[in-house]
Amino acid sequence: MGKQCIILAGGEINLSTLNIPENALVLCADKGYKAAKMLGIEPELIIGDFDSLGFIPRTENIRTFPRTKDDTDTLIAVKEALRIGADEIFIYGALGGRLDHTIANIQTLMFIEKNGAHGILMSENEHVSLMLHDTSRRFKRREGFYFSVFAYSEKCTGVNISGTEYTLSDGILTNDFPIGISNHIKEPFAEISLRDGILIVIESKEV
Repeated sequence: MGKQCIILAGGEINLSTLNIPENALVLCADKGYKAAKMLGIEPELIIGDFDSLGFIPRTENIRTFPRTKDDTDTLIAVKEALRIGADEIFIYGALGGRLDHTIANIQTLMFIEKNGAHGILMSENEHVSLMLHDTSRRFKRREGFYFSVFAYSEKCTGVNISGTEYTLSDGILTNDFPIGISNHIKEPFAEISLRDGILIVIESKEV
């Protein structure tokens, strides 16, 4: 297992289901600091312009930025996680709010993948991750969750999906036909591989 980093972002976080591995580094992006305080966690670093939090925390492990900037607070935290060598980055508080924020956070996943690490947007009801070309990955079965796979790039080729209700062998997915929605993992793990393109994988709780 590589170096793990947990980023607490400014969206809603269910603290009762938040699981932080013992040796993981914790970074807070703006309002994510509120969640850390409620959990009694001292983060490695607190980052942001703090427009969402409403005040600047009085602590030494803080880095402030102007509100007018190119990077989101979450992306700044991701860059810091990559700088300190994290190869697994789990982002909480990045789903379920404003749609533009969600899209920005999915694009942040792309930044993580292109910089040699793996990122997942985490919430109580959803996990979102990306897969780039010429990769394979296993996904653990979660009772009561849908398992959906979409083309994030214009086209994905050589797509293989097994261990699921609907399987695929050397298939093609395109970003104008959502055929991969609402699958289920039937085995202990689903396995996905692709030859070319970018996939987005979404595990969604059945409601």
